[in-house]
Amino acid sequence: MTESIARRFSDVVGLHLIANFQPDARPGTPLLLGIQGPPGEGKTYQVERILEGAGIHAVLLSGGELESPNAGAPAARMRAAYLEAGGYAEAGTPAAVLLNDADAAIGSWGELTQYTVNTQNLITELMHLADYPTRVEGKRMRRVPIILTGNDFTRLYAPLRRSGRMRIFSWRMQPAERAAAVNSLFPWLSGEQAADLVGRFPDEPISFWAAVRRRMDDTALTTALYRHGLGDLARSLVSRSRVRIDDRPHPLEDILAVATSTAADTAHDYLSS
Repeated sequence: MTESIARRFSDVVGLHLIANFQPDARPGTPLLLGIQGPPGEGKTYQVERILEGAGIHAVLLSGGELESPNAGAPAARMRAAYLEAGGYAEAGTPAAVLLNDADAAIGSWGELTQYTVNTQNLITELMHLADYPTRVEGKRMRRVPIILTGNDFTRLYAPLRRSGRMRIFSWRMQPAERAAAVNSLFPWLSGEQAADLVGRFPDEPISFWAAVRRRMDDTALTTALYRHGLGDLARSLVSRSRVRIDDRPHPLEDILAVATSTAADTAHDYLSS
């Protein structure tokens, strides 16, 4: 499957990385890049692919990892990730820290928010790294770019997201970008067919189309399951053997039918919740 990374998304991420990799980064260069936008629009996925494609080692963190009953542990985990990335840089491999669901971890969500000492320490740690990116735990080190993804960064502590510490990029796919991403999921379609699909479901994120592709792949997997049996198929896959699966291109009408069914299921789940 080919992959489609939106050009303007790639430009923002690439500029942030290069600006921070410079040995003498200009004063006021933000260490943090915050990418916010609706869920399911491929923010973290695209960052990972950009880093992977450029040979940049990613030290990955999720918002869920930065919670602990132990005082100071999340801030220490963030600092350790930064030092780990710096170690790769010192050894000649460019590296970056990627924190996804950042607003879920350190954002203010009104009555749902339960600020703890750990949350405050983590915010303070990020601000400290942004202000002193080349001196951590009293040691000199290389500057390491940090990228955060989330849905709404207005919920972050305002001093953390101020200019000079964080650049905020709001990401929402344009129709042509969404069509290109759908085309990468169904590469046998023409550009016009992919655009037609997107036009029929204009409010659906790219994760919706990934779910449609998974459903269609499940049909092929079910056929393989019936052909081989669960036991033999499981043993073959665990031993890293390849199982022949019928993955012939699906016609546009079949994709449209699965998309319509998926959209209906999603609407039912939403109304039932």
